[in-house]
Amino acid sequence: MPLDALSATDLIAVALPLWPLLGAVAAGLTLALGRGRKHAHRFVLAGVAISALSAIVLFAQLGSPATGGGAAGLAATSAPSVWQGHTASIYKWISLGNGQWIELNLWLDSLTGMMLLVVTVVSLMVVIYSVGYMRDQHGHAERGYERFFAFLGLFVFSMCMLVLAGNFVLLYLGWELVGLCSYLLIGFYYKRPAAAAAAKKAFLVNRIGDFGFALGIFALYMFINPHVTAGQNPLDYEVVFAHVAAGALTQGQLTLVALLLLCGAVGKSAQFPLHVWLPDAMEGPSPVSALIHAATMVTAGIYMIARCWPIFGASQVALNVIVVIGVIGAFLAATMAMAQYDMKRILAYSTISQLAYMFVALGVGVPDSAIFHLYTHAFFKALLFLGAGSVMHAMGGVIDLRHFSGLRGILPKTYVLTLIGCLALSGFPLLAGFWSKDEIVHAAFAWHPAVGLIMLLTAALTAYYTFRMFFLCFHGPTRFPVEAGEHPHESPPVMIRPLVLLAAGALLAGYAGVHFSVSSGGSFLGVLAPHGFFHDYLHTSTLQYEAEHHGGAGLMYVSALVAFGAIALAYKRYGSAPTEDPDRAALGSTWNLWNAKYYVDETYDRLLVRPLRRLGDLLFATDRNGVDGAVGFVSWVPRGMGLALRFAQAGALQAYALGMLIGLTLLILLWKWLEPAAA
Repeated sequence: MPLDALSATDLIAVALPLWPLLGAVAAGLTLALGRGRKHAHRFVLAGVAISALSAIVLFAQLGSPATGGGAAGLAATSAPSVWQGHTASIYKWISLGNGQWIELNLWLDSLTGMMLLVVTVVSLMVVIYSVGYMRDQHGHAERGYERFFAFLGLFVFSMCMLVLAGNFVLLYLGWELVGLCSYLLIGFYYKRPAAAAAAKKAFLVNRIGDFGFALGIFALYMFINPHVTAGQNPLDYEVVFAHVAAGALTQGQLTLVALLLLCGAVGKSAQFPLHVWLPDAMEGPSPVSALIHAATMVTAGIYMIARCWPIFGASQVALNVIVVIGVIGAFLAATMAMAQYDMKRILAYSTISQLAYMFVALGVGVPDSAIFHLYTHAFFKALLFLGAGSVMHAMGGVIDLRHFSGLRGILPKTYVLTLIGCLALSGFPLLAGFWSKDEIVHAAFAWHPAVGLIMLLTAALTAYYTFRMFFLCFHGPTRFPVEAGEHPHESPPVMIRPLVLLAAGALLAGYAGVHFSVSSGGSFLGVLAPHGFFHDYLHTSTLQYEAEHHGGAGLMYVSALVAFGAIALAYKRYGSAPTEDPDRAALGSTWNLWNAKYYVDETYDRLLVRPLRRLGDLLFATDRNGVDGAVGFVSWVPRGMGLALRFAQAGALQAYALGMLIGLTLLILLWKWLEPAAA
């Protein structure tokens, strides 16, 4: 399709991912040319800022009624349109024969607009923060400064392409590009063995999930292709979802595809049992942690399931599996966070747990609540990671809670901003996390009371370990490590200002999901009820959920009391930032089990990594000694014969005569030996 055939909205969407890509290329050129390195951030900052502005425009435009529906133009099916959105085709890319093409196209609906808004706005805050963070105490850029910003720009481009993709092939390319960028950013300090190992671990663990994801796309192509007609692209969202809605796939086929695609989501969103890469990803710079753990890479799995809801929603088996994975991940990750001291690792386990909440929401059939929690979580989790980065910046790179305390006097702004993030994560009433988390708890109770109780228990653990971290860091006597220097100080304005904006999101973002309703029974505090603008906005997307599925206000008060109680208990036990951990003394072996992360890494090492290494060593030895040895032997035979004969070619006539005499003698003896046999 020529560009002049695209609408203004389509053109904005086409250009949106290109801006951060251009910024990344420009930052890379400063490295290649060796000029302007200290200004490399400007290109990426400008590119991401333009993308964020474009995303705001798209958010407004895609929320209005669309002119085309999901099944429009599909002659092979009579299924009615159940969503509002359209495909913006740019050009035909890969020919499949019979008039079928894999196109470079974009799918635009309200879910696209929501995700682009979250990704670009949070990414912009991270890029601004990085300008100050990636400089030393004297304002000098760190080694690799331009490389870091080039990677950031490439990361934002990759995530935007993942969100905008209009077919499964383009989705897979964006999916893998995000994985590549995470490898580059996690291993940014590649000279540190721990950082290099963490980058490889993230890359390899994700390959396991991505293998299943690729098989899911292949299976989907095989199942859909017999039903498409000439001119239809068998892996386009619009085509696939319309045929699924028309019943083209059997229940078994839908379940197989959904479970294979789910493998990719489990790996990318770091869910049990492929969660082990995420805590180690903390070896990257703190802005990387915020970017990966808040609004980009780890949310890709949640977005993919939501985007493919016509497939997942049609398979109850797949939804049940998602619930089980979510329940296990939410509780296990929360208990792991209870017994850690590294601030960033605590937040990493918290991310796993919160993503598991989103999995539960998807599994129990409320995908809009999953996206709502993704949206609010992006603000307060990015705020917390960047707040931890501010602490780390002041403490000279130290982030272990056992080495410092009482920082509220040294970092007063970071203290207040981190407090807001902690309250939002804990589900404190009226903050963003309260509204989105409560919807999931409501839906979990409606699905099965046991699942609801586990979610409520996990919420209590979340509030407790979050404020355990907060009190150990900012309360108690003032002490800091030698690495902090004599006078540690607050972060510069370029780092604080993004935190202020994210804190505003942590305070106010949740109100997009509620509405004012004066009622004593169905509203919290009598004026705020669930299901607001956010849910109405997403209702026009491919999510296809029921318009009303939220409970009353009773459980909200229980949830609020749980948050209050957990925070109060954390204050009682850690308010003075004790050097001896009271939980460790009280829980004993249970605490040790949590601290050791249930020995999952050690189990994988013993059952998988070591046997595979031994198998690799065996195969390498077989190749080196067996295959290479046989090839070497074949080559050495003529070489050895040539080496032996070389001494007979010395150029001496007497030697040649002697050789002829010996040869003649041997021939005569042979003839005499064979003569009786011939007679």
